[in-house]
Amino acid sequence: MSERPRALDNPINWSFGVGRLFGIRIRVHLLFVLGAVVLLSYSVGSGSPGPLLPRLGYGAGQLAILFLIVLLHEFGHCFGARRVGGHAAEILMWPLGGLASVSTPHTARANLITALAGPMVNVVICASVAVVLIGMTGSAWAVPWNPFAFVETGVPITSYLQWWLVVVFALSYMLLLFNLAPVFPLDGGRVLQCLLWPSKGYQGATKLATGIGMVGAIGFAILGLVSGEVLLLGIAFFGYFTCWRQRQMLKMGAYERENEFGYDFSKGYTSLDGPPEPRRRPGFLARRRAARAARQELREQETLEEHRRQVDAILQKISEQGASSLTAQEQRILERETQRQRSTND
Repeated sequence: MSERPRALDNPINWSFGVGRLFGIRIRVHLLFVLGAVVLLSYSVGSGSPGPLLPRLGYGAGQLAILFLIVLLHEFGHCFGARRVGGHAAEILMWPLGGLASVSTPHTARANLITALAGPMVNVVICASVAVVLIGMTGSAWAVPWNPFAFVETGVPITSYLQWWLVVVFALSYMLLLFNLAPVFPLDGGRVLQCLLWPSKGYQGATKLATGIGMVGAIGFAILGLVSGEVLLLGIAFFGYFTCWRQRQMLKMGAYERENEFGYDFSKGYTSLDGPPEPRRRPGFLARRRAARAARQELREQETLEEHRRQVDAILQKISEQGASSLTAQEQRILERETQRQRSTND
């Protein structure tokens, strides 16, 4: 089935398809390509010692590994959504990471599983690479446990294979820790929202999670200004905007059926065409009143059916024996039915 044209007035649609895997479209944003070129140019012209081609190879290799890790993370969200009865449509790779467009049932459990499925992919990657590194060196310090020291290990790196394994672990490890921060709309903020959902309801949980997300976005902005990291400023802006938009949609009585999980913060997580939030269970007195009304309605229905059977029998008797054969009680029943028919017609 051909894909519908996308409106180019929305910058999020400035992307192109690169294929389909497991029934999920994969698209790459044009700004991702531009960002990759800029990063490669920076790695080549940063003044690092060594020949040009090896430095270019290291930079391209790290970008390729980062792309693959983020893509696998987004596939985790997609498979998580399918596991709870939802579906996954598309993954978009763009400068702030990845964006998995999925649809999940509007329950805390379904959204919690979908939110955790992405980080669990990073856990599997880190655990697998750590086992290999420890097996190669015989030391747990061959693993770069410190996320603030990118590829620093406690044992010497003696081969290219060991070096690239360290890079894979470090990138997946940093993305895991960053994305588990309890700041909406990161996966950690999503998890916090789902954990609060049963006690506070969807709206209450979302208001609290987005409030924490706004504070976290301000924190990212301050950290970005101090460190000079433009990426943190971008995350701060889009994170704050997403939280603000989510709160606006709550005021309009809407929630999101189509969710975007990942590192993208350019769009909100709400949609006007979703069903309303499920109502809470009525209280004890309300349930008793409802049960009493249901029993009363059942008795009235049974009485009406019995009355109709009596009327049918009387009419049959009239047709066989004549109206003079009716008893006084049968005449009263027939009169009540005549009055009921008149009131109904009126």
